[in-house]
Amino acid sequence: MFFLVILTVIVEAINEIHVESNINNYYIFHLFSVFEFSLISLFYYRFFNRYFKAPIIIVFIFVFFAIAYIDYRINGFNSVDDFSISVEAIILTFYSLFLFYYILKNLLFENLLAAPVFWINAGIIIYFSGNLILFVFSSYLFETEPERYHMVWYSIHSTINILLNILFGIGFWKTKVR
Repeated sequence: MFFLVILTVIVEAINEIHVESNINNYYIFHLFSVFEFSLISLFYYRFFNRYFKAPIIIVFIFVFFAIAYIDYRINGFNSVDDFSISVEAIILTFYSLFLFYYILKNLLFENLLAAPVFWINAGIIIYFSGNLILFVFSSYLFETEPERYHMVWYSIHSTINILLNILFGIGFWKTKVR
């Protein structure tokens, strides 16, 4: 998850440079979605692998790669990657719900609020489920109402993104150095 945070900071910096220079930045989001999904999936794979074999997560990574490639072939780098990011949100919400279910069913932690995985997982479920509708309709909103799109994007997405980063921060804070 730490690598994801570092990657996000780098992508945001590159994105800001592109916006200031008035350069198309959609390719950044297409590539970031693939890396983001892969890193978060590997986080879940490592967690679940401690308790049982979870090859379905590796399968989902390759399925997502195929979906991202199809999205690129259909839309190219000239539009928002709404299809692939919507599928990403659905799959990661599923992972997150399953992790909460598994933790609660098997009582893995004595104090759940002290477990870093709880906070990171809470951030993931809030971010991806909270933005799902926005991701699904992002291309439509951008094409029909670009000014409203930016207002909705910056208000909803930015607020939920701040919440995600706060929850990740709490998760990192709860991590014990070994």
